[in-house]
Amino acid sequence: MLLDLTGLKDETGYIKVETSVNPENITFLGRKIKMPLDFRLSLDIFGEEKEIVFAGDLKGEFLLECSRCLKEFKKDVNAELEFTIEREEIEDYSSVDVGEHVKENLILAIPIKALCRKDCQGICSSCGQNLNKGSCECVQDSVDPRLEKLEQFYNSGNE
Repeated sequence: MLLDLTGLKDETGYIKVETSVNPENITFLGRKIKMPLDFRLSLDIFGEEKEIVFAGDLKGEFLLECSRCLKEFKKDVNAELEFTIEREEIEDYSSVDVGEHVKENLILAIPIKALCRKDCQGICSSCGQNLNKGSCECVQDSVDPRLEKLEQFYNSGNE
């Protein structure tokens, strides 16, 4: 994603950029992240003697899958960006590519465990029923086989 820097006529200039971006091919933990709409990018760009400073934010939404119930849901994102690029790294002073910086900040905004809501009940491990929509008829009193002896000891009344 190229940004026009022609507004930074001298080394200590300032420009504000507002545009929409839609980074492609963002994957996180092996899953491709869907973005139904473009993100809104707002950047303040400050020219300094040896570097160019970028500060701003990204606003938009991800389409994620809930880690508990597997339902797809929208997650609002408001990610802050702040990075610098050395002037020596810029070949053409009229534009600079900030695509990787935008992508990095979007990846950092993705929750590791995405939940459609805080009190999501998930799905039944036996029948697959979405427990947010109703309870299931499965018997839930099965004990981990590694703990059966402990349960027998507890139920026998021994202390």
